[in-house]
Amino acid sequence: MTSAARTDTAPAPRARTSPPATTGLRERKRERTRRAIAQAAFRLFAEDGFDAVTLTRIAAAAEVAPATVFTHYASKEDIFFGRRDDFEPKVTAAVTGAATGAQLLERLGRAYAEAFEIALEEDSMDQARVFSRVLLDSAALRRSYHPLAHHRRLLLEELLVERAGPRAADPAVRAELAAFAALANTARELGFEALHESLAAGDPTDRVREAAGAALARGYGRVVRAYGGEAGVLDAG
Repeated sequence: MTSAARTDTAPAPRARTSPPATTGLRERKRERTRRAIAQAAFRLFAEDGFDAVTLTRIAAAAEVAPATVFTHYASKEDIFFGRRDDFEPKVTAAVTGAATGAQLLERLGRAYAEAFEIALEEDSMDQARVFSRVLLDSAALRRSYHPLAHHRRLLLEELLVERAGPRAADPAVRAELAAFAALANTARELGFEALHESLAAGDPTDRVREAAGAALARGYGRVVRAYGGEAGVLDAG
């Protein structure tokens, strides 16, 4: 009796491969470097003020090459205002998630108040106090802050126009949305001004929160009263 040898010619199954981890590692390393640069910069800002600090000194304090600083930040102002985008997602969510004008007024006011909490997070309070003190002490930084506030207003206006849909084609509606964005953002900035003044003065966190909230309530409360009776102009399209 003969037996035929069986040869298995089927290809071996391929081993499952995980997605490359290099992208995640690269992003984490990039974030660590950005954080180290910002922390070094704020230590120097606290010691010597904004105007006296150079990017070269920041690089040395962060133990990186000057070119590395420029890879992550365009300027000292870019470092100083590096958290500027952290405050916008709540505003965006408030606008896009509101179906009616009344909902918009309520949700936007709440988003503005919640934005203060980002600055008051326990692990960033020291930097927040330095930020506020240095901002109020530097005329150059105060000038740089104005375009950021203007950008916030334009962003809110764009969100409102997109939310209005076809209604925004009416010039009267478009003008009303622009006016609302300007008034609402001014109220927001009043709150942040009070927050910076209280932080710079070294007030306890609860007092800082109270000062910012009171300023926001005064300004935004007037906006709510102005639009409350005709909130329909702010309805989604």
